[in-house]
Amino acid sequence: MQSAVEKLRKYRDENYRSHDEIIEIWTHVLSNRNLSSLGDEKWLILEQIFKSALHCSKQSIARQCFEQLEKKFKKTSRRVTTLNGMYFESIGEFERAEEIYSLLLEDNETDAIVRKRQISLLKEQNQIREAISQLNSYLELYQADQEAWSELCDLYLSEHDYTKAAFCAEELLLINPHNHLNHERYASIRYSQGDYEKARTYYFSTLKINPTNVRALYGIILTSTNLALKTLGTNSKIQNSNENNQSLNEQMQWAREQIMQKYIETTPDLLPIIESAIQSLTL
Repeated sequence: MQSAVEKLRKYRDENYRSHDEIIEIWTHVLSNRNLSSLGDEKWLILEQIFKSALHCSKQSIARQCFEQLEKKFKKTSRRVTTLNGMYFESIGEFERAEEIYSLLLEDNETDAIVRKRQISLLKEQNQIREAISQLNSYLELYQADQEAWSELCDLYLSEHDYTKAAFCAEELLLINPHNHLNHERYASIRYSQGDYEKARTYYFSTLKINPTNVRALYGIILTSTNLALKTLGTNSKIQNSNENNQSLNEQMQWAREQIMQKYIETTPDLLPIIESAIQSLTL
């Protein structure tokens, strides 16, 4: 039991979202144990199991955990009331969930967690434009919320609004410039906009932070290929064009070798398929 508790504690501390494994730990180890000996940590574990159960569509487990939390804290805890709203979200009772969130915001309109739940509710109902509007209002108050900027970026991408998505990605780069995924996302958006030079720059910055990012390696091949085609289609001087294409080809070859090496080390059986796929991306 102790090792299971320590693993759950580690997952909470590191915000690690292995929901299936968390439910497995609960089902096979903790569900029939007396957790009272853990003190207040018992309630953190029950909340953790509750959220993972919702992610895994295990509503019966979620309800079991919620009933214990509700019995302990009754209706005095905004946190438990919010969990109740999340439960109704998970079973598709959106109006009931909205009622709970609206009542909570009447008491405290700046409650960030509840406001984000409302936005999630709109997204679940495919009310994307309204979700975008609410998220923009939220970010006026909480400008440094990385999760919110990331969500807004995804929503704009779902609407094919690449300009606004790029703005959100730039905000994420400012907030956390050391996250390679922020660089990769911005590069991919710029690629979609046809800005291959900037996209390539940020794919390289992705690899500078995380050399194992395979998507960035593919990005370098794609951007270099498109830049080479663009160079061939211009009236620039032949010598400059040849020198530029040579540099691009060298970068493509380097990225190709890096990708092949990673597959050699992990799944060598896929090498013929990967080599064919890479060949189709290049000139």
